[in-house]
This record gives sequence, structure tokens and C-alpha cells, in this order.
Amino acid sequence: MKKLALMAVLLFVAGQGLSAATYRLFVHGRSGDNHCRSLTSTSSGTYDYRNYWGGAVKGLSNVRYVGFDGTKNGGAYSWETCGAQKQLHDAIRTFCTGSNSCEIYTHSTGGLVLAAYFGLNNPGGLNIRRIQLMASAAGGSELADISTRYLGWLGFDTLGGELDQSVSTRGARNGFNHYQSRGRTYYTTSGEGSDYWKVTSPLLPGKDDGVLANHSLCNVNKVKSVKVSCTRGNSRLVRSYRCGFLWLKTCKDYSYRWSPYYTVYRGGSGHSHRDANSDYNRR
Repeated sequence: MKKLALMAVLLFVAGQGLSAATYRLFVHGRSGDNHCRSLTSTSSGTYDYRNYWGGAVKGLSNVRYVGFDGTKNGGAYSWETCGAQKQLHDAIRTFCTGSNSCEIYTHSTGGLVLAAYFGLNNPGGLNIRRIQLMASAAGGSELADISTRYLGWLGFDTLGGELDQSVSTRGARNGFNHYQSRGRTYYTTSGEGSDYWKVTSPLLPGKDDGVLANHSLCNVNKVKSVKVSCTRGNSRLVRSYRCGFLWLKTCKDYSYRWSPYYTVYRGGSGHSHRDANSDYNRR
């Protein structure tokens, strides 16, 4: 009997080892489509429903797509069925617990969804190897400010106002404590190109990627005009400029960054907001 019991234990352990896997979760950004699909088993989320990523994710194993409906009440903070927080929570409990582990990659508003999840909750028992926020909207976008203030009033589609309200600069920054990540590091990437021929740049303070200003892309702790590029790491950004009488003095402007966020890649003028959805291999 003891031998049989020992064999049963060994078989169980072996079975657990064989079933263990590292899943790579991809959380999309703002979209006019509903990308929601049930995420209740490890066989869920195997395809890019409604094609947000457009084939950008290549050469990775065990990829799972985490989709949500941006029109749900609360937008990026929604816990309703198919809401952003509910979908991320289901994905994390399904793919990042037990014998499984995961890496999480987000694009744009997906970065806000993830940062808010850990900023507002303290889930236990998670095996998360890496979190990478590509073109993170955790600091909000002035384009969403315009959408919620003016476009909705004019009758244009703003995803019901819910997602745009949460990804506005006020909604993104006031929704939770960005210094709280439950001990996790958020690796971030950025760019300074544009998908819109720089048409949106006058609406975004400082440098930008056509959708987000560098105060969000560089993880700066307040809304401001950041006129320098994101530097690697999370130390303060420094801009030197001429000032004083006849511009004979050198003045400096400092931009301080949220400590859990760590820039690993800065794309140049040829790297736009949309291009960032393929930054998952940046280290």
C-alpha cells in the first residue's frame, strides 16, 4: 500500500510538472470593438478576437489574448461582465496561478488597466515573471480629455464616454496610487513617431507618439510638458535651457517619475504609438 501511495504521489507531481507552462498574456488598448471572450481555462484566449494586434505578436509560445469591452461602466476600471478589470482578473487567475506562470504585455490603455488592477487590489498566489507596458497610457491622454469634453457633446462616438473618461489625464491619474504596484516592476517602452502625420501633436504637451504625451510615456508623476525623451530607468528627467537676462543663464527643469515603472526602450521619430504594440521583446 505504501508503494502504491508513493507511486500515486510521484505520478501526481510528474503530471503537475508536465502541465506547468508560462503563458504570455496580451492586453489591448482603446478600441471601438468589443474584444471580450471568456477566459476560464488555459485553452481560452488563443486567438486575437477582432484583430486588435493585427499580427504584431510573432515567435512566442503560449500566447493568450485578454480582450474586454470598453463601453462597460467604469471603462478601464470596470468589474462588470466583460469589463477591463474583470477580464484581466480572470486571465491572471487562470494563467498565472498554481503550477503556471505568466508574462503580461499591454498596449496603450491596457497599461492603465493593469496598473490600476495592482494599484487597487492585492491578489495573492500569483506567479508573474514580467510585466511590460508598451506605450503606456497609465498617465492618461489629452486626446481623451478632448473626447470627453467636446466630442461627446457634439454627438461623436467616445465609446459611450466610459473608457475615455478613465483614460483622460484626470481619470487615469486620480483613479489609484501609481506608486503602488505590490512590489512589481512595470517595464515600459515609448516612441516619438506619429500615425497621424503629427496632426495630433499640437494637442499633446511636449514630446509625444501621436496619442500619448511623454508625461505618460515616461511615467512622469504629474501632467506637464516633457520636452525631453524618456531615458532608460526611472530616474528624474532633466531638461536644460537658456534663461534669465539676455538668456545668459542655464536653467533646468526636472520631471520626476513613478518608481515602480522602468523604461527599457525609447523609440525615435520613426516609432509611433501603433508601432509600440510589437515592443514585447524589448529588454
